[in-house]
Amino acid sequence: MKKRNIFQNRSQQLLALFEKAGNRLKMMCVPIDYAKKDHIVMFCNGYGDILRKPFSVKNTLEGVKCLIDQVMRSCRQRHIKKEYVFFGGEDVNSYAENFANALRAKGFLVANVNAHDAKKQRENLQASTDRIDLMGIATMLLNLRAKCSPAQDGIYRNLRTLVRHRKKLVVMKTEVKNRVHALVDRLFPGFLNEKNTGINPFSKSSL
Repeated sequence: MKKRNIFQNRSQQLLALFEKAGNRLKMMCVPIDYAKKDHIVMFCNGYGDILRKPFSVKNTLEGVKCLIDQVMRSCRQRHIKKEYVFFGGEDVNSYAENFANALRAKGFLVANVNAHDAKKQRENLQASTDRIDLMGIATMLLNLRAKCSPAQDGIYRNLRTLVRHRKKLVVMKTEVKNRVHALVDRLFPGFLNEKNTGINPFSKSSL
């Protein structure tokens, strides 16, 4: 019989992390409000108690290093293990993908929350402007309403990158073929028409 779970529509990876930690005081949640230039982040424990007020970090590798340094310093002060630290923000846009992937490469879990659901959470919160977005994201994360795709793990992330590059190469190949086809049609009309020549276009024979 298939095991049923009331959290089946929630992140099983986050649920497993919470269960492994055993105590929400020994966890750190880092909600991120992604932006093109400067992200806004905040630290809180598993209960939602704010450990550090919102502050900005650059959307660069130096910003990643600075954020991790601040996280680890806060962890040491509160005796929180690195393995119980997780990050999360609304679905990552292209401009923040490198930032999120850099955190994953350092061994951290980075979750994505649905922007529409996060907006509904914000509407139910009363907070200052600089906190309200982060608090909405944090609420989603602490309620396990997030996605932690297997594609975050090394082999899946690499495979996804390869697939993306292959798609770009296919597009480039098609563009080159079209340009070559146009030039050959001008110089040798009908040469690439297999019905006329019996030669398959762009095959070794045609070369």
